[in-house]
Amino acid sequence: MPRQARLDIPDVTYHVFAKAKDSHKLFICNEDYDYFISLLQTIFSDYGIQCYAWTLLPEHFYLLIRPEKAILKTTMRKLLTAYVSAYKQRHKTDGKVFHGRYQSIICEDEPYLVPLICATHLRPIQAGLCNNINNLNNYPWSGHQSMTGNTGYEINNAATQIALKQFSENSVPSARKRYLQKLDEMLDSNTFNFEGGGWMRSTGSTRKDIWHTTDDEIAQYDSRILGSPKFVRQVLDTNQILSEQTSDNYISIHHLIETVSNYYQISPDRLFEKNQKKSVSQARCVICHIEINHLKRSGVVVGKMMKIQAFSAIRCARRGQKIYESDEKLQKLIGFPLLD
Repeated sequence: MPRQARLDIPDVTYHVFAKAKDSHKLFICNEDYDYFISLLQTIFSDYGIQCYAWTLLPEHFYLLIRPEKAILKTTMRKLLTAYVSAYKQRHKTDGKVFHGRYQSIICEDEPYLVPLICATHLRPIQAGLCNNINNLNNYPWSGHQSMTGNTGYEINNAATQIALKQFSENSVPSARKRYLQKLDEMLDSNTFNFEGGGWMRSTGSTRKDIWHTTDDEIAQYDSRILGSPKFVRQVLDTNQILSEQTSDNYISIHHLIETVSNYYQISPDRLFEKNQKKSVSQARCVICHIEINHLKRSGVVVGKMMKIQAFSAIRCARRGQKIYESDEKLQKLIGFPLLD
């Protein structure tokens, strides 16, 4: 069976994991762990990626992330290329470091985000590196310490707070208490089967259940997606829109935001705030115009990218067209022709 193309869309949760080449290790010494974590901190900050949970093991890494704007493959390529280069130089080795390519599974937030956060942080116990949940506080290479308020490595504090709110919105202490309770529950049930999507994992079914399930029911799921049939359809529809772009007229949302922000001399972060400053408003409208009118992305998709409602994205696109068509310098910079 041929390998399916990787799904790569913004503003969804991804479970990303990879393992070392056979009989090798990804992380040999503390310097390896430290450097990989520093790459996560820097690259995720630069590309606007939320990291809800993470664990590094000697032979594996697991990440639970949400790229708000960036294209995942660009981010992961930068991360892994930088790490492999430093790894080979540090250990005077050559050849492959990873066993094949990294895996990325798109996950529906409800009901999977909470168990995925827990499963990711329970990996050291599953791997036999920690005896119990109390010992997890002594394992430095995961996001568990940040979740419990202990001193340790943290990829992104804002993402940690979002992760905690999945357990309780009442207060941080109550969220941490519920998080630890959920870890106990999952450890007792030995529920770690999240390394993929498809019908079986999305429904919690077993191979025996396949005899009571029709082909049409199974076809509603996708091995690259952990979620309901409705969510699977939404993801595939969005991916279809993005994949229809050709190399001649394609520009990533991250690159477009960076280019337009530089042109208007504003910080990209300002685009996602309720800011009525003229330069911010114009930049936002131009981006919506390019995304909707030239790249043919829907108002729903662009609205999610820009953190506004779909109707607001469409309205911005109309205004952005006028701004873009009246600015020859901006046209030359971005490179899209005027609409007929």
